[in-house]
Amino acid sequence: MSISVFSADVLATYDIQVFTDYATKTPNLSFAYGTGTTGISAARTVAIRGITGQNLFGTSSATGYYIDDTPVPASVDPRVLDVENIEVLRGPQGTLFGESSLGGNVRMVTRKPSLIDDRLGYMGQAGVTSGGGSVDAGAGLIGNLVLSPNVAAVRIVLFADHDAGYLTRSYPDPTGPGASNPFASAPRTSVGDQGAQTSFGGSITTAFNMTDALEARLRFMFQNTRDKGFAATFAPLPAFKPEYSLDRAYDVQPKAYDIWSLPSLDLTYRGDGFSVVSSTSYFHRQNRDVEDSTYGTQQILSGYYGVAALPSQPFLWDQEHFQNQLTGELRLNFDAKRDISGTIGALYSRTRSKLAIPPTYASGLVAATANNTVVGPWPNDLLWTDYNPQTQDDFSLFGEMYWKFLSRFTATFGARQYWLKQTTDFTADGFNNFGPTLSAPEENRQSGLSPKIGLAYQATDTAMVYASASKGFRAGSAQPYLPFCALPALPITDITQVKSDTLWTYEVGTKLRVSGTGVLISAAAFHINWNNLQQQVALPCGAYIVINGDAAQINGAEVELAGAVTPSFQIRFSVGYEKTNISNPGPLGIVGIVRGSRVLGTPAWNASLAGAYSTPLTGRVDGFVAADVSYTGDSLSLLNGGGGALATRSSYTLANLRIGVRRGDSEVSLNVRNLTNAKPNLGDIGYVGYAQYTSGGAIIPQVATLPPATFVLQYRHQY
Repeated sequence: MSISVFSADVLATYDIQVFTDYATKTPNLSFAYGTGTTGISAARTVAIRGITGQNLFGTSSATGYYIDDTPVPASVDPRVLDVENIEVLRGPQGTLFGESSLGGNVRMVTRKPSLIDDRLGYMGQAGVTSGGGSVDAGAGLIGNLVLSPNVAAVRIVLFADHDAGYLTRSYPDPTGPGASNPFASAPRTSVGDQGAQTSFGGSITTAFNMTDALEARLRFMFQNTRDKGFAATFAPLPAFKPEYSLDRAYDVQPKAYDIWSLPSLDLTYRGDGFSVVSSTSYFHRQNRDVEDSTYGTQQILSGYYGVAALPSQPFLWDQEHFQNQLTGELRLNFDAKRDISGTIGALYSRTRSKLAIPPTYASGLVAATANNTVVGPWPNDLLWTDYNPQTQDDFSLFGEMYWKFLSRFTATFGARQYWLKQTTDFTADGFNNFGPTLSAPEENRQSGLSPKIGLAYQATDTAMVYASASKGFRAGSAQPYLPFCALPALPITDITQVKSDTLWTYEVGTKLRVSGTGVLISAAAFHINWNNLQQQVALPCGAYIVINGDAAQINGAEVELAGAVTPSFQIRFSVGYEKTNISNPGPLGIVGIVRGSRVLGTPAWNASLAGAYSTPLTGRVDGFVAADVSYTGDSLSLLNGGGGALATRSSYTLANLRIGVRRGDSEVSLNVRNLTNAKPNLGDIGYVGYAQYTSGGAIIPQVATLPPATFVLQYRHQY
């Protein structure tokens, strides 16, 4: 298969700490905001080979994300600390990894506790961000304690980081015209450090060799991330490029947080020629986004709801998202007997999610609506509240077998049978909702079979070729019907029951080891037929739904070169290309998607080049330098709240530099991130409240972006 691997050495060499650090170095992997849940704390989606999308609950995405053998939402960003390697598997991985692996999988493999040695590693760093409003700082600790040699050990990982905010928000005198009119010319006061992020977390893992054949690993992992304001800013049309200033109506502070925990228990029994692995986990996550949508709320109240006399006041829209997922998986792995080996297993997963907006009030609403003709007189100050729960149950049986024949050929046969069920409900109330929406539960079910076949030929000890055909699937969902929203003319079942989308990927590839070096060259070409593709659309009323298009096709290729050219010099190069074509938009035509459109949010090209060189400076000290540059092509965005308007996100290039000295297990380095001060547009974020518009009625998109140039001095003691 086509796979990219970032080993522990590579992660350290290029100071890879978060998702974006390795995502931009992987061919045909892209990420964006705005096609998942609203707000920013859980809104990132990941696409591999142009297969993208995520439902509003974050429970079903196109790319699987795993920490070891435990599935987690693709929008989480576990800190890259004490990691053995990171694997990016391209192509459907549903046979072994399940329904969220439609386009591929990202898997973070952590280090296990050592049962032999007590060890200690630590890291500290401090720096500045260009235009930042606070100091960048961070620290990490890794400790391994052997409780009983070869029997039991505990491993503790802890970290804390603060990244400076680099955006500025401004507000006018609250008694002046600027507080109620975004187009009024008025003096404004500025507040910096917006988008600052503070996070801490870690894990504690205990490993036991209960017998010579049975081992257990019990782990608790957690992470807490808090944002001072969203790491998002306006990107006015038609340029659609981020600006680092935000004009607000009042001095109120937006914020967000993302808190998750992951306890897990893994049991492994090794017999004669086989092993049995049991993995049980419970993922719990809580997100909250508090968004300042004052100007947008004022505009919608006066322009659509006919409320013109409401007293000027701030409107902070508060969204809460809870998710928990219980997952149990049992696998039997058997070694080659008569040239046949393989894996068979079963999985059960139960997910519970809740999206809610607590009551949002408008002071003076009763008096301001006394003569209202849109909704009518309103008896209280309640503007909006909603509660939207969802469940998903997944039971699957799966297996893969590998048959080696004629000494150099290996055939792969795999399949996964799945049964899925989803439920949802939606209740709401308030003036903007035209009164109460009563409970009306919806249910949806799917089942199916995803097969996989492959053939590999080991031509020489350093060269192989392969071909494969595999089917992938993603769960559908149940959705509420929102009659108040003036939904497009679709059958109600197209809205309330989203079908699973499926695809077939046909792939050929080769892997070559360059003799005399440690360099591996991988190349692959692929064709994808994607049916019932799920895509999120933003309706004119401000609500978001997922609907099925009919069909899309994707053709592409990727090339990757990685390894040590000499003992002192290593290189990584990759390039990916994907031509996406929505060949039959079907219901997606209601938002302007036409035949031949590109798949939203995915670039046609991405590429990266990285190199690292080390040399002795003295008998005990080595010097090193590492640099990388990555390119992401332009992509198409369906603007959230834009009533079907499309815009093009520009391409962007990121460059990083690292230089330092190493003595034994200790090193000191200067790390420069985003060397060229790029301002990438990472996607149009769905508003929790209401979008803001220009005086001419055009939407002002709110997009995610990355920090400008950041300079960090780091000390690291590793083992």
